[in-house]
Parts: sequence; structure tokens; C-alpha cells
Amino acid sequence: MALSSNRELDRYVDQELRALPVKASTHIYKGALVGIHAATGCVRGLVAGDSFAGVAYEEADNSAGADAAICVRVYTQGDFEHPFTSAARTNNGAAIYASDDATLTLTATNNSAVGRQIEAPTSGKIVLRIKSVFGQ
Repeated sequence: MALSSNRELDRYVDQELRALPVKASTHIYKGALVGIHAATGCVRGLVAGDSFAGVAYEEADNSAGADAAICVRVYTQGDFEHPFTSAARTNNGAAIYASDDATLTLTATNNSAVGRQIEAPTSGKIVLRIKSVFGQ
């Protein structure tokens, strides 16, 4: 129904860090790539094919809990230095995917899109600009 008077809406000013519900029987480690478990809508350490939620700001141990018994804060945007075996400056700007909560790849098939390579500052590491489903 269309508005017929003014209203107030809550506004989330900082979109960089969000608290998300953790899937049952799940342990997420600080720094993990985090994915959304489609059947529950809760997050877990990323599994290939998950929608990418972000990078875990903190550890969250819901090993003994039900879905959404606890939340974990995740970064939903930003640049992160991350290990990457295929690190090379020639990949700057390339789309980056993940096959699990710690492994990056250039292969899209059966993996999760997580962002773009910005730089390869040292051997075996890249600067990854994440692209979360919650980010901009």
C-alpha cells in the first residue's frame, strides 16, 4: 500500500561489518571466507558453490548449537591480502573464486565468486577486493 504519511526507517550506516547467523554444528575461524548455506540462510566456512558473504572478522564456534544460535561478524567489503598459489601481476583485475574457506582459484566452474585481484605484492599472495552479496 502506498504511503499516506511520513515514516521513519532504520538505516544501517556501516555496511562493512555485519553480524550474520551461523549454521548449526559449524565452527568458523577468524579470517575464513564465509558462505551462505542455501537451505538454512545461515553462514558457514565457505563451501564451493555457496554465495559469498564475506571474510570472518572473528571466530564463531556453533559446533554444539542450532541454526542461528550465535552470530559471527563478517567484513562484507574491503581489500585483503590473501595467500594465492597463482599470484602474478598479470592477473591484476582478474575475477577470483574460492573452492573452500581458505583456497582461492581463477577457476569459476563449481566455485564461488569472491572478488577481484587488485595486486600481487609478494610471491604467493594477492590483494583481494572482496565482492560479497552484502557489499557494494
